[in-house]
Amino acid sequence: MLNHYQPKAPSVFSPATNIQYVQGEAGAKGYPLQNGFTMLLMDSEEPKFYIKQTDSVGMPTMKKYRFEEIVDPEPEKIEYVTKADFDNFTNKIISLLQPKETKETKATKTKGGEVDA
Repeated sequence: MLNHYQPKAPSVFSPATNIQYVQGEAGAKGYPLQNGFTMLLMDSEEPKFYIKQTDSVGMPTMKKYRFEEIVDPEPEKIEYVTKADFDNFTNKIISLLQPKETKETKATKTKGGEVDA
């Protein structure tokens, strides 16, 4: 009888995650770490995480970080002008730019002559 069993080949993509959950800062400080390693320690009690490192002789250092939600600002509301509003605005500007007629200029226009100064 032939044995057709073939062992599985080891996975080429083995995720090497250095993430561990700890209880608070005391749990992170007390977490044992081998010499020359770095570990991401997630706090299971608060939105914090710690990065703990050891040097080649085993001396640990640890940095504390706080998670903070990033909220995108709301886009500005765009308001548009209607055609009627724009036409009213244009007419107001035109009327302000035209010279105002006085009694003397009206008289000059009706007579067709010049006004002596």
